[in-house]
Amino acid sequence: MAAVPLLGATPKSTYSLWLNGSTANTKSDGSGTIGTDMMLAFTAGANGAWVDRIRLMPVGVTAATTAATTATVAKFFLSTQTSGVTTNVNTHLWQEAACPSQTVNQTTAAVSPVDVAAGFRLEAGETILFCMYHVAIVNSAWECIVLATDY
Repeated sequence: MAAVPLLGATPKSTYSLWLNGSTANTKSDGSGTIGTDMMLAFTAGANGAWVDRIRLMPVGVTAATTAATTATVAKFFLSTQTSGVTTNVNTHLWQEAACPSQTVNQTTAAVSPVDVAAGFRLEAGETILFCMYHVAIVNSAWECIVLATDY
């Protein structure tokens, strides 16, 4: 008997921001606190999910105010946690990405996103967390966009 292929049921895009008030996370062992130095970027649905890609977009958070983002490293973790404290038992480093400094809210030049290819499945309820090695500069932020499909 042939196996039934997994087909996506619900396309899902989720968004989270790394703001000036976020605390830098210089660790790669999975330890942190969601909402402080780790941000919840995605949670798989009841039947799991396919994660296509993750995009980091430098953004301005104050209208008509140009600001340069901090050059930093973004870190992505696979986890079973949706809130609270994370540890190296329930949260594991999956990928890092270099994020160059860029000036946001310009009138003559566009910013460039940082795309991270994913191409993997998550079990039901598993999460993607992200953090940055440096704090965001005032009036700027990094937006994390996860493009996925729930089964």
